[in-house]
Amino acid sequence: MRRSLTALTIAALSGSFIGCANVRHQAGIDYARNVSWPQPFRAADCNSVIAPFEVMRDNGWRENNTLGSSLFSADQALSDAGEIKVQWIVTQAPVSHRIVYVKSGASEQETNARVESVQLAVSKLIPSGPLPQILVTEIEPATSSGAYQTLVHRALIKTTPTPRLSKFSGLNAPSQQTVAPNASETK
Repeated sequence: MRRSLTALTIAALSGSFIGCANVRHQAGIDYARNVSWPQPFRAADCNSVIAPFEVMRDNGWRENNTLGSSLFSADQALSDAGEIKVQWIVTQAPVSHRIVYVKSGASEQETNARVESVQLAVSKLIPSGPLPQILVTEIEPATSSGAYQTLVHRALIKTTPTPRLSKFSGLNAPSQQTVAPNASETK
């Protein structure tokens, strides 16, 4: 009886010491976390602020690198303007954004013909080595006709006033120290 009571007491004490060690360990972790409080969470905060801008940037590149329906002919061949755009994407776009997006056609055959046309244009530009990705998208890029853009540009030019300087008077008048002695006033 005495032995079992002693064993039971020792077991209870050792269990409480182990529990106490765990409590002390957890208290140390909590103290360290509270002392360094904002630092562990700054990376997550920064990422949550930056993430939407990265999504917007990627969506902008996707729209810029999308070959819309207007860049393909009736037989789904790439037009001259489409070839120029493919050339720009393959040679001028940043390497991380050299992905060509092709707007899907009305049917699977049209989409396959468009992709094949783009693959031929890319292979002409890069005869060997790794080729950029060509992906199909459902999003039509926002475009307008050249005739419309010409009208907008000409209207802007017509409504822009000619630049002119106002006459000097009052506070705007130059001081006598800044006027050349032989300068004559224009009227």
